[in-house]
Amino acid sequence: MTLKNTDNSYRITVSNKQTIDSETNMIDETAYGKYYEKNGKQYIIYNTDHEGDKISSVIKIDRNGVSIKRSGSINSSMMYKVDEKRSFMYHLPYGDIEMEIDTHKIFSDLSNEGGYIRLEYTLTVQGEKYYNDMSIKVVKR
Repeated sequence: MTLKNTDNSYRITVSNKQTIDSETNMIDETAYGKYYEKNGKQYIIYNTDHEGDKISSVIKIDRNGVSIKRSGSINSSMMYKVDEKRSFMYHLPYGDIEMEIDTHKIFSDLSNEGGYIRLEYTLTVQGEKYYNDMSIKVVKR
């Protein structure tokens, strides 16, 4: 099992523009992590620390879609496939929340030199619909 990239130090920036009832919020997160390709799939792996809560994120991109798995104080496994609704559980320290993703668009342009992913989707949480426009930028350091 050989990884295609041996120098896998990247800056990963996740920006999510979330709109509900014509009110928009921006959520931005920057971390340093790894990018590599293996068996026709691309992976982005990084860790974040929010007020002492450590969260590990693994993003997998393949021809079927994009999956984002988070573990730590928050646990979730989200699968983005165009024109498909997917339910998942968002596990928080104070309880679990059922959510649904309806993916509208996926664009990915990644290589060992970096690139980005863009996801447009609607997230439904307890009957409330949130429109999301997320970009994940990967820059080689």
